[in-house]
Amino acid sequence: MYQLSNHRSTPLTDSKTQIVFIPALLCDGALYAPVIERLGDHYEAHVMISPKPSLAESAADILARAPDKFVLVGTSYAGNLALEIAIAAPERVTALWLMGCDPGPAAPGGPDLAGGLTATPDAVIDMLGGIIAHPDNAAAAATFKDMAHRIGGAAGALQATALASRTDAVSRFGALTMPALVLWGADDALVPVAVGKALANSLPHAHFHVLPACGHLPTLEKPAESAGLFTEFLSGEFHHAH
Repeated sequence: MYQLSNHRSTPLTDSKTQIVFIPALLCDGALYAPVIERLGDHYEAHVMISPKPSLAESAADILARAPDKFVLVGTSYAGNLALEIAIAAPERVTALWLMGCDPGPAAPGGPDLAGGLTATPDAVIDMLGGIIAHPDNAAAAATFKDMAHRIGGAAGALQATALASRTDAVSRFGALTMPALVLWGADDALVPVAVGKALANSLPHAHFHVLPACGHLPTLEKPAESAGLFTEFLSGEFHHAH
């Protein structure tokens, strides 16, 4: 029910809501597949991956391939990328769904994830696999590791480079008047819930939800709950336009 999009969509011929899903660092369409399967026929999903050394470059690439107007979904690194896209083209992004992303600038002196993915990708993937999901969700952790090996260390290093060189996004939120769903795992070990709450408070039309017993990847760990919140959000905030 989704396509990995490499080219700009043709003009729409129906009233389906177009949704662009950007996977998290080292993730592919499998991150969102359980949610996309639950969306129904009113939505058309496009999964877009753009590993480049800066968020601005990836944003330009995805905007060149995306539909004219679309709902935008991003998790973790891809949440930062989604914000960059929305800031660059707010007139095209009709709604945002953000998970597990820190809109603040990269902290100095953090781990060299890009270097690790270049030198010892398997070790970094194993390390991340141990903390990415809720401890009781071994299946989600295994799916993450499978995705990461498919994406590979080289592409992951580019994504990590872009994330590590990000600047503060909050100061550029002025144009983001579209509705936003901010969804967080209560047990996110990488980006605390407090960051998600602050992000929601910084956006003018945001809905904030926390999923219990969930780590950094809500759509993979809690797909039914995530899809339910997303479709409810779209119906309440956006579907009336169609």
